[in-house]
Amino acid sequence: MANKTAKIKLRAFRILNPALTEPHSDIIPLLQKVLTQESTAQQRRMRLNENDADEDLLSNFAWQQNYSYLFGMMLRIIPADNGGVIDSGLFAQHTITMAEVNAGDSNQSQYKDHFYFAINKEYLVTNLPGSYSIDRLQTYINWLLNPVRGARLFEITPVTKIPDGMKLSEIRGIEFIGSSGAPSVTAGVVNPANSTTTKMQELKTSLLDLLFADTSSISDIERDQIISAKLLLTVKRKPHDMANEDYHRVMGAVTRQITNDSGIAIISRNGNKFTGEYIKVVQDIIVEKTTGNRLVEEQLKQKMEMFLNELNKNF
Repeated sequence: MANKTAKIKLRAFRILNPALTEPHSDIIPLLQKVLTQESTAQQRRMRLNENDADEDLLSNFAWQQNYSYLFGMMLRIIPADNGGVIDSGLFAQHTITMAEVNAGDSNQSQYKDHFYFAINKEYLVTNLPGSYSIDRLQTYINWLLNPVRGARLFEITPVTKIPDGMKLSEIRGIEFIGSSGAPSVTAGVVNPANSTTTKMQELKTSLLDLLFADTSSISDIERDQIISAKLLLTVKRKPHDMANEDYHRVMGAVTRQITNDSGIAIISRNGNKFTGEYIKVVQDIIVEKTTGNRLVEEQLKQKMEMFLNELNKNF
């Protein structure tokens, strides 16, 4: 009988460097300081809200031998006092009532969901579903590093690419598509159906604030430079003047706010449209499962390591 397998989509992210004078983010040495042999799971429990007992937890982790990268598993846990947990002692009774099942125990925790990730000094890969923002993991990492990171806040943005078969000079515009029933905003594209068309310099400040709301490392001055780069991309006659680095920086910041791949599209000069799935860097992998229907974690870890190596080489 063939082994059971699971098809997994790995998403790629870049660790933005908060110190422009340093060659990389320095995040790995900081993680080494807090994730030691003496670290306990109790110390790694992050409460999501003071008035609620939901928590995020780095429940398991493993360092590569030379500390080149970290592999970890994140749990979302909720209190068991909302019921659904059957204490083993109840099975000794003649019957078990729903009242006993629903009673729960405020001192117990319940598993809700989990995901895996691997991180090196420049990149992070994860199987966190695309319907979830990377904010979830970014928030936890900054919380975990709070005792050692000082004033630095690490930001994580999607690794992006120019759609296959397209040159940077062939990009005509970027289209931001709203939710069902909402108008879209298109940059440099003339009158597509059911959309509001505008030149980039006419975009309202509120839209820019929405797109870059969680990207605090982009200062106002820097933001102006990025807007200029986007104008080169959509308005100037020679959009190839825009550097690849600027393109990836802009697209990483913008796509970070959009979890739905259909929420953003690049429009080519010949009218072709490439949605987020052609812009974000992802990798589909196959991982074997155990007889208990769980992922073979060592296999997943090695495939994540290979993806990190590809990112180091190609981006």
